[in-house]
Amino acid sequence: DEVQVDENINARDRFARYRNLKSFRKSYWDPKENLPESYGSIYHFGSFKATQGDVMADMRDVLEASESKFFGNGKEEESDKDMMDSSTDSDEEDILQGCVASGTYVTLVIENVSPSAFSKISSTALIAAVCLLPHENKMSVLHMGLSENTQCDESSSVDAPVKSKDVLTFRCGWRTWQSRPIFSQNNLNSDKHKFERFMPSGGAFFAASVLGPVTYTPCPVLTFRKSNAGHTQFLAFGSMIGADADRIIVKRIVLTGYPTRVHKRNATVKYMFYNPDDVKWFKPAELVTKHGLQGNIIDSVGEHGTMKCLFNAPIKQHDTVCINLYKRIYPKYATTDTTLENGGVTKENIIVL
Repeated sequence: DEVQVDENINARDRFARYRNLKSFRKSYWDPKENLPESYGSIYHFGSFKATQGDVMADMRDVLEASESKFFGNGKEEESDKDMMDSSTDSDEEDILQGCVASGTYVTLVIENVSPSAFSKISSTALIAAVCLLPHENKMSVLHMGLSENTQCDESSSVDAPVKSKDVLTFRCGWRTWQSRPIFSQNNLNSDKHKFERFMPSGGAFFAASVLGPVTYTPCPVLTFRKSNAGHTQFLAFGSMIGADADRIIVKRIVLTGYPTRVHKRNATVKYMFYNPDDVKWFKPAELVTKHGLQGNIIDSVGEHGTMKCLFNAPIKQHDTVCINLYKRIYPKYATTDTTLENGGVTKENIIVL
């Protein structure tokens, strides 16, 4: 994570989007701050867990009502329960409006299908029709708990590591789409999660955040990618964690400097910055050392980025002074070119198959 600042570049401009946190676990980070444009067109859940609970409760009511109506024993109830039965029947009819009994043969008519689209369907192809639950037709930020596939021989011959924001194919339930995910650790005791530049290997558990259609848990997930040879490669498998656009994934970089003169708790640090304006810009940031000390910038010295620092304990000459900076990372769409009927080409953010 260590980054070296070039002498010809101002650190305050190069790292303008980064911030320093006093405590990674406890410091507050506004989840609605400086969101990208793509987040304006996705669905934000107030509480995905509560929404899923309500949807699943409604589905259970539909299941119970369908079993009572379509598969009931049909016996007559006693006269003193007639009023209750009539109200119950009316409620069941409201719940089952538009529902069809299981095992019933139906005919589906699809309108406005162009001849060119119909010609792409094979006469021997099997077409499946699936009903969507509420909100499953909307886009959001999905989080998946994955683990690298280590059981197939194909995975041992991976020609290149998998980077965050590489184009991958996700098979989630019965839906398939391409997107550019970001990998992160799944911290249970913090609202912030550390960004991983590459997909963790060796079967380690990690989280992948991706833009995709809302899917309720638990749902199995398979991840694939196209290799350099052109064949499809099975990368990872896991299950859905949830959909939450407010989950904060942060990337960390470390600026380092070296003490040149040391006197007890005071030190003169060089080679972290190269002009006094950068020192003044990062003066509120907290300093840490690789030996576990904490400190602050006192003042700038000279015109070459040298600074006076004060630490909470005597510092040693061979120690390294660091500033931890953090930036929030967002997943992206994998734009796909699609051909129109008139021969034109348009770009689609996501195509769900």
